[in-house]
Amino acid sequence: MIFVVSIIVIFVAISVFFFYRAESLQRQLLTIKREVSLGKKENKALVESIVLVFSQHEAIAKNRLQSLRDARVANKQSIDDIELVTPFINNYAMICQECIKGEGRLSKVVAKCYVSNDGDRYKNFKSYLERQGENSKRLWLSNSLKGYICLVEQLLSSYETSKVNVSKSDGENNKVTN
Repeated sequence: MIFVVSIIVIFVAISVFFFYRAESLQRQLLTIKREVSLGKKENKALVESIVLVFSQHEAIAKNRLQSLRDARVANKQSIDDIELVTPFINNYAMICQECIKGEGRLSKVVAKCYVSNDGDRYKNFKSYLERQGENSKRLWLSNSLKGYICLVEQLLSSYETSKVNVSKSDGENNKVTN
C-alpha cells in the first residue's frame, strides 16, 4: 500500500511539475510570437521605405537622363550612348530590389532588362562600360547593389560633365565668332 501511495505521489508531483513547466513554455512561446510579429511589421515597414527610396532615386535618375538627352538634342549631338544606358537607368528600382535579394544578381537582372528590348544592346552596353574606364569596369564587376548605385551616379555625372564642357566650348565658340 505504501508503495502504491508513493507511486501515486510521485505521479502527481511529476504531473504538477510538467503542468507548470508547460504553462511557462506557453508564456515564452506567446512572447516569442509577439516579438516575431513585431519583427515582421518592422521588416515590412523597412522594405516599403526602401522601395520608396529606390523609386525616388529612379525618378531623379530618369529626370537627369532626360535633361541630358534634351540638352544633346538641342546641341545637335549624338544621343546613342544615352540611349544605350536608358534601360539601365529606367529600371533602377527593379534592379535595386533584385540586388537586395542577394549578391551577384546585378548582371542577370540588367541582362533581362536589355533582352526585353533588344539582345544586342546588352552586349553593346557591356562593351560601352568597358570603354568607360577601370572604375566603371570595377563597379560593374562588383555585381552588387552598391556597385550599381555608384555606376549609375558615375555615368550620369560623366554625361553631365561632358554637357558642361560642351556648353563651355559652345560659349567660347560664340565669343570668338562675335
